[in-house]
Amino acid sequence: MKLRLAQAGVHRTCVRSGLAFAGIAIWVAFSLRVPAVRAQEAPKLFIDEDCQAFDISKDNSIVYAVPRLKRVRNLVIERDDISIASDGKVRKIVEADKFMPFPPPAGYIIDSILWSPDGHRIAVNMSLQKAPPGFTDKDAKKRGDLGDDDDNKPISSVTGGRVIALLDDDGREIKVANSKTRFVEDATNGTWLADNTHIVYQTGGGPYSITRVNVTDGKSEELFEGHTFNGILWDAKNNRAYAIGENLGVHKGLTIVRLDLLHETVTEIAHVKNYQGALSLSPSGDKIGYFEDGDYLDVIDMKNQMKSARVRAGYGRFEWSRDERRVLLKRGSFEKSGILTWVGLYDDSFTPELHSLVFHDFHITPDEQMIAVTEPGKRALKVYPLP
Repeated sequence: MKLRLAQAGVHRTCVRSGLAFAGIAIWVAFSLRVPAVRAQEAPKLFIDEDCQAFDISKDNSIVYAVPRLKRVRNLVIERDDISIASDGKVRKIVEADKFMPFPPPAGYIIDSILWSPDGHRIAVNMSLQKAPPGFTDKDAKKRGDLGDDDDNKPISSVTGGRVIALLDDDGREIKVANSKTRFVEDATNGTWLADNTHIVYQTGGGPYSITRVNVTDGKSEELFEGHTFNGILWDAKNNRAYAIGENLGVHKGLTIVRLDLLHETVTEIAHVKNYQGALSLSPSGDKIGYFEDGDYLDVIDMKNQMKSARVRAGYGRFEWSRDERRVLLKRGSFEKSGILTWVGLYDDSFTPELHSLVFHDFHITPDEQMIAVTEPGKRALKVYPLP
């Protein structure tokens, strides 16, 4: 793993005494022909790893997952490492083969990874991989992949499915009290709440239900029983969520609501005609945006709905500027790479960011001073200052 820190600006190479005059002349001629390099062209942080999933804490620490592939017989098993980059240093907190050691030849893929509001706990949303039916340790041992224990033991101790692992920021597992399983099972899109006692997660393939678990006593309950949601957006630092679904408010049809995840109360925000996806909350918590369809981005000002906006931008994933008058949009499917474009919510402006280069994913840091991006292919992670 390579970590490189780069300072913004033009880096000049010192020339030796005999070449000093020629070197200066070349540099001057070059500088007259090439525009000055903007600060954001030089990344402040470069993680030369395949960062398949990452998240940024309130203090700008980056937690990220890197896949590690292992061949067992005719199987290719993925198990992911987890590291944290903070203050220019990287420390690995989860080593794949220790987290889920061989045997059995089972693996896990990290789908998403989320910091707790205080930046000391992590929710790891994973897909478990299990070996095919009939695959045994004896089969693997013939190739020298496994040891001599239990030749004919079926590989059944790890089942497939979507689960959540809970960790602290040193990589120690946090177990749900009284649970009979290692992970929170049949769960997706899990996150810690601000009390550091509860987690919440989605169940179902859409529409979704919400489940809350008290980690200290293992108590689990479905929230807002009888209601399902087309989209759920966690506001974990306030122990809340925003959701959209049918017949949730006083009106029939689609409604955006605010959900209190501790007291189980519902507040109606707005009735909407259509919903395509990409529900997103502004940093102040005063605005919420979503795509009505494949073209139009709608923004609701929850303090004054007369100031709401609608922009024809093209569907994609977006995050907010500091002043909340623009959003940074990557058009297309969330899983596909694309250019990043600032979209003006009130002036219909479109301004490419980072020289219209293509990126796979991005996050604006909580302090809104930097942007972290991953590149297509091998998803090396770079962090740039925002203008």
